[in-house]
Amino acid sequence: MRIISIIALILLIQIKISGQEISGRITDSKTNKPLEYVSIGIINTNFGTITDSNGFFKFEAKGEELSIVRISMIGYKPQKFTVKDLRNNKNEIKLNETTIELAEIMIKPTKERKVGATSYSRSSGWSGWGGLRTRKGFEIGIMLDLGNEPVKIKNLNVLLKRQSFDKTLFRLHIRAINDTLISEELLTENIIFSITKESGWAEIDLEPYNIILSGKVGVTLEWLDVIGNNPDRAIKINKRMTDAYVLFKNRRNHFGIYRWGTESKWIINKKNSPSMYLTIRE
Repeated sequence: MRIISIIALILLIQIKISGQEISGRITDSKTNKPLEYVSIGIINTNFGTITDSNGFFKFEAKGEELSIVRISMIGYKPQKFTVKDLRNNKNEIKLNETTIELAEIMIKPTKERKVGATSYSRSSGWSGWGGLRTRKGFEIGIMLDLGNEPVKIKNLNVLLKRQSFDKTLFRLHIRAINDTLISEELLTENIIFSITKESGWAEIDLEPYNIILSGKVGVTLEWLDVIGNNPDRAIKINKRMTDAYVLFKNRRNHFGIYRWGTESKWIINKKNSPSMYLTIRE
């Protein structure tokens, strides 16, 4: 009996730690069209990915078979499965588009101001990613206080230290902040944009989206994809030469927020943040 128990224990441990590949395809429930850039991840872990242009996804999942996988995208109702559910099936998943009725808020802006890190600190280093594909779905950003009254967001500005790519594709997230707890997404549609500058300030026009918000928010950039790379821009990162990267300068005395996976736990840096700010109208 003891030998059987030991064997059972070994098998249980193997189930928990062995790598399991999860794959499938995600489409719109009404149109059956593939959905690109859907986030798939095991909650509270770094295991996850995003869908490609044909709606396909694939990633290695390490953990217990009853661990929860969350599938989500702005504008759609999220779904949850267990690792076991997805491992044992050919996964064809359909997402339902959400209908959101927004209260009409009228603002007659009389002035503009900048909220966030409008400069950088030489001693604060940088934030960003290295690699071509493995960082898809990672996020970096900053906590901001927009004030108690509703304001309209005009643009987002980010300061690049440097990037090796011709173009980097990002998705914008703006989430509510309760104390230091990062909660629900406030955007109701995908805002996807590219940055082509090698270095310096990049401005993203947000006026067409009519974003009106108030209070404390977390503004993050999610890394989606890159186009073209320039190995001749290689630099030393953590004592190693890296020829594929996108880096942002940092600013002291701002709260930075980071997530190294589509459903991983948030990391809050209370000393530094990426140099990012919003221009708002009030």
